[in-house]
Amino acid sequence: MYSVDIDVGGTLTDGLFSDGSRQVCAKVDTTAHDLTVCLFDCLTQGATQLGFAGLESFLEQVELLRWSTTITSNVLAELRGPKIGLIVSKGHERDLYGKPEISPILNKVVDGRNVLGIEHSGGPEILSAVRSLLEGGVRRICISLQGALQDPEKEQHIKRIIDEQYPDHFLGSVPVLTGSDICQNTDDMTRTYYAVINAYTHSALAATLFKAEDELRYTQGYSRAFLISHINGGVAGVSKTRAIDTMESGPILGIYGSSHLARAYGLKRVIALDVGGTTAKLGIIHDGEPVYAQISDLFGIPVHVSLPYLRSIALGGGSVVSLQGDAIGLGPESMGSFPGPVCYALGGDKPTLTDAFVTAGLIDPEYFLGGTKSLDLAAAREVVEKHIAVPRGTSVEDACQAVINRACDMVANMIATAAQELRQDLSDHVLFAYGGNGGLFACGVAERAGLKDVHLFALGPVFSAFGSSVSDISHVYERSFHLMLRDGADVGPLNRLVEEMRSAGIRDLLGEGIKPDGAECSVELELSRPGGQNLTVKCPQSHFASVSDLRSKLGSDLPAGDISLELVRVRVKKVISKPSGPLRELGPADASAAFLGKRKVSYGSIAGEAAIYKWESLQPGNHVEGCALVESANSTYFVPEGWRLEIDQHGNAQILRADTNVSSGRRNLQETQSHGKR
Repeated sequence: MYSVDIDVGGTLTDGLFSDGSRQVCAKVDTTAHDLTVCLFDCLTQGATQLGFAGLESFLEQVELLRWSTTITSNVLAELRGPKIGLIVSKGHERDLYGKPEISPILNKVVDGRNVLGIEHSGGPEILSAVRSLLEGGVRRICISLQGALQDPEKEQHIKRIIDEQYPDHFLGSVPVLTGSDICQNTDDMTRTYYAVINAYTHSALAATLFKAEDELRYTQGYSRAFLISHINGGVAGVSKTRAIDTMESGPILGIYGSSHLARAYGLKRVIALDVGGTTAKLGIIHDGEPVYAQISDLFGIPVHVSLPYLRSIALGGGSVVSLQGDAIGLGPESMGSFPGPVCYALGGDKPTLTDAFVTAGLIDPEYFLGGTKSLDLAAAREVVEKHIAVPRGTSVEDACQAVINRACDMVANMIATAAQELRQDLSDHVLFAYGGNGGLFACGVAERAGLKDVHLFALGPVFSAFGSSVSDISHVYERSFHLMLRDGADVGPLNRLVEEMRSAGIRDLLGEGIKPDGAECSVELELSRPGGQNLTVKCPQSHFASVSDLRSKLGSDLPAGDISLELVRVRVKKVISKPSGPLRELGPADASAAFLGKRKVSYGSIAGEAAIYKWESLQPGNHVEGCALVESANSTYFVPEGWRLEIDQHGNAQILRADTNVSSGRRNLQETQSHGKR
């Protein structure tokens, strides 16, 4: 039986198909107008590569299908959601309970005219507010009142008034949700933002997911698990997925995939860099786990939620190149997969980073995506010359160098920003580079960031799909719960609440057709103390004999003094088997069996040429000296002069500066892997 993981990117959609021993990758153009099209295109391509006569016969052999989408991220980033109405406590119509005088979501996600403050929750005041919102074209209403987490009844009362006046069976009905239902965070601002974002992105996601599920179930006859990737690194069924759960889930999966490999390699400090066709994203791994940020950012919207640290910029292969005087600009505009870069010959008329890569010789126009898509080198060169070289008074080759240097500078600046925000020196970290363009950026970024060790991966072009493949089925439940951690306090209600949430997780797994045998339950508690920041603590057990027992299980780092429990989070996880390939013996350094020839390049080589190697023909132990281009069916890996690539026992690549002891690096890797096997 097969497991399938599909990740929708801004430009390309990636698929990873595995039966536990064999893995097949697929890449298709993302169809922004309807993401179900690229979903089924990717499924069909994978089925064809595996030798199935048709999609239906392949799906009969699929046990698990996981899908991560960019729908909610795109809706929020592009501000193309429906009109939202927001009812808040009077006096907070502009700040929405935050510190800025004007909330960053006003007149963006929600029109300031559609935010109404109420003082009382009587019927006439509420109905008057709702009529005003409906007359303004509002299609969804959020209710988020101050302090509602501790006392949600006022929000629920308002919701009942609206539902009674506008029942579901009338055309004039409007969906109503409350902040306390969507988010159990104690911070009023975060709860409000979560509710608004969820309402803003719900319709687009629901329409696509239900369409995909119906097509799978009723047209293709697929009846097994269809799961959606979540921002928490797990996956769940459509019926147990909220729109907010999927925000940035693809990039987060890449970070979890990096964590998985960092543990496999025994690496303590890793920078995870994902460069695709539209965006570049960065995360940090310490001791095999993502570094978390207590205040996260969702496209410029701050939320007090602990999520893996993730920073992104609008930079990828499709980014449009522009000039500001002599200075090179890249993005934020992207040509996507259609019309795409000029070299795609699909109608694009603006120079892009991909056009510069092709013109500089770093991408073979005859072997793009394994030769499935031919690129127009002449058109790429012409647009770079016309829009970049001539206005700057330089050669086309110098123009390409300027564009690529600017791109690498922008990504290196992301690492510098991360170092500042996390207050850490990242120069001793290993760089994991992946995504369709990660292999082209890796060494250039490493040089600028002062990094000496780079890892590239056979599954790098479909790395978020790989991250999905190593994700467990996970449901997360949150409940507000107030308990002062003082001797003598009754922990019985806490034990009952944890058991209630654990039971809900078991029921949800069963409802998705997943056997809950061996499901794991973990507990996280959010604590507060007077004058201090909230503290989130993971607890190694789910039942407590007393407050003293609870405090002892929370660890020695628990601060002294009055501490109040405010939030209980229970994670029910079904661990699934992870795909793994056998370790292969290291062979000779000679890589001549994979050598294809040489090609002129105008970047990364003093001599102006690069040796070309076939990725799939390289064997563990092979060395490749820069300047070289290693081409695979789904990506290109660039090794500039001064760097050396070596294939490891996993079939992945380590790239070190040529003056670094590669043999020592290989020996340490062998020792780590041997220790892991023991």
